[in-house]
Amino acid sequence: MSATQSVRLKADPNSVHQVNDRVASEPIQAASQSQMADALLAFEAGVRALSNETDLFAHWCNETRRFLNYRQAFLLRCRVRGSRPRLIFATSLPAIDRESPFVRWLEKNVNYMRDDVGLENQHHFRLPAYCDDDDEETRNYPFIEFCWTPLMEDGTTVGGFLTVRETTWLQNERLLAQRLCELYVHSWQSIKGRGKIVRKQRFTKKVIWTIAVLAALLAVFPVSITALAPAEVAPLDPLVVAAPFNGVVKEILIEQGAPVAVGDQLIEFEDVEWRNGYDIADESESVARARFERESQRAIADPRAKREIAVARAELELATTEKAYARELLDKARLVAEGEGLAVYTDKRDWIGKPVSAGESILQIADPNKVRFSIDLPVRESLVLQDGARIKVFLDSDPLRPIEATLVEASYQAVRDKRDILSYRLSGELLDRDGKLPRIGVQGTAQVYGDKAPLIYVLFRKPLASLRQLTGW
Repeated sequence: MSATQSVRLKADPNSVHQVNDRVASEPIQAASQSQMADALLAFEAGVRALSNETDLFAHWCNETRRFLNYRQAFLLRCRVRGSRPRLIFATSLPAIDRESPFVRWLEKNVNYMRDDVGLENQHHFRLPAYCDDDDEETRNYPFIEFCWTPLMEDGTTVGGFLTVRETTWLQNERLLAQRLCELYVHSWQSIKGRGKIVRKQRFTKKVIWTIAVLAALLAVFPVSITALAPAEVAPLDPLVVAAPFNGVVKEILIEQGAPVAVGDQLIEFEDVEWRNGYDIADESESVARARFERESQRAIADPRAKREIAVARAELELATTEKAYARELLDKARLVAEGEGLAVYTDKRDWIGKPVSAGESILQIADPNKVRFSIDLPVRESLVLQDGARIKVFLDSDPLRPIEATLVEASYQAVRDKRDILSYRLSGELLDRDGKLPRIGVQGTAQVYGDKAPLIYVLFRKPLASLRQLTGW
């Protein structure tokens, strides 16, 4: 130390104490800052080690009290970007009761602040700011100093960290809160994935209202009520070949779909009974004829025998008629075609050996150039149909090219169809007859068009019908 400094120190003894105090305090401050840095680094490492949201939120609202002197902390989150924040976690609370008056009061205050200054910047305020005067929580809540710290992701507010206490928040404390929130948001992104903390708002309010208006207009837009039903290509005005009497089918002499000409043999029945009947009738006729001839010869010599001639003649005519009838039945044991077309029936094996009744249809002779659609509309799919209603048929053999048809006939009463389902039988006429006609027997699905009704009724017609059947309403 120089002489001048020595003189000065001696001249001002207080300066000696000031120098000694400064020299002693510098190591203490350096040690405190070093401890704080170590604590922050350890704290940051602990935050980054968290692996799920629940642990992260609990750590966020409870452990930050080591650096921020608050009484309570609340974590709020925007479910969708731009939406109002909702409370998701609070200090020392295991779960959030959304029906709690305090939760509603807290979220309402934050929303009032959002409408006033926004949520993008840090903001501190004192109750009763952003509160309603008639709120009981405003009068009873003991902590009046609030500090809002926004949670930012890619320049968008995704939530906020709200801390409360009795005393005013200092500038250095607000900066520390901002730094801690940035740390937690970074850890949150590592858990959820960047850009996935909140969902992006896909539609604005204007777009939502536009969609709602369009949906309302579409709901009342008139559309045709339609029903789907099984359809089959059937012959138009076919020649029906039916059993002429009660008998048993012995053989079908024509193949399915084979061309038929006039006079071709079609069906053969068991003819034992009819052949025996013919033989008996033939013998009866011979007996009656012999008697008639005998009585005629006797009448020449015996005038009294003339009375028996009339009886013998009547018996002969009766026997002749019976023989002709027996012959006719025997001839019908083998049916022949009376028209031209294609032979249409189910399966030969279904008919051989089957007893049939007189008038029962066995096969049809159909013109391949005259077809129609036979549709079985189930009762549960029934709708109001007008003559000439539109029908669109999708055949199984060519489902990509529908065939347009029009309704020409509908049964008044429902009957059981081939599937044993109570249905109405509809008949549709093809509109385009210039193109290639579908083959008889082809199956498909018909879309039958009824009257028009609002779209919303068409969509909910079946659920409403089921509800009425269930409840009787």
